[in-house]
Amino acid sequence: MTRTEWIEAALIAVFASASTLAWPYLPAEIAASQLILGCAVLLLAQSLLRDIAILLRSRGAKQGALVHASSCMCLESAIGAVGLVIGLGVAGLANFGTASLGRATFSVSVISTLVFGLVIKDWVIVWNPLGFRREKDHLNLIVRWKR
Repeated sequence: MTRTEWIEAALIAVFASASTLAWPYLPAEIAASQLILGCAVLLLAQSLLRDIAILLRSRGAKQGALVHASSCMCLESAIGAVGLVIGLGVAGLANFGTASLGRATFSVSVISTLVFGLVIKDWVIVWNPLGFRREKDHLNLIVRWKR
């Protein structure tokens, strides 16, 4: 693991502790759509913060980074966007269901979402040919829908 990945793992631990402390101020039961939306927004926020950190870190470096076009999308962003669509769709359905979250369940959902984001952060979905590819710090990709 790189130094930035260790820093992110430490921040995940801090955020998990903060979520445990914030639990008493949250409702005991929430709608399933809110749980899905919360996890999707958390995943997208983590991705956004990581991208901002990469941009700030690379700002001082030479701008000679190789930029290339590819038919792909960040896996983390794709899963977060699908989660938003599903959460909003489920919110439109009346009485879809509620989830009772205890302190441990809430903390596990926060930790698992953040760890999942850390694990998939370097992967992209490629659709020509269909598959997955690892792209470290994939800010140098220009997304193309067609070849």
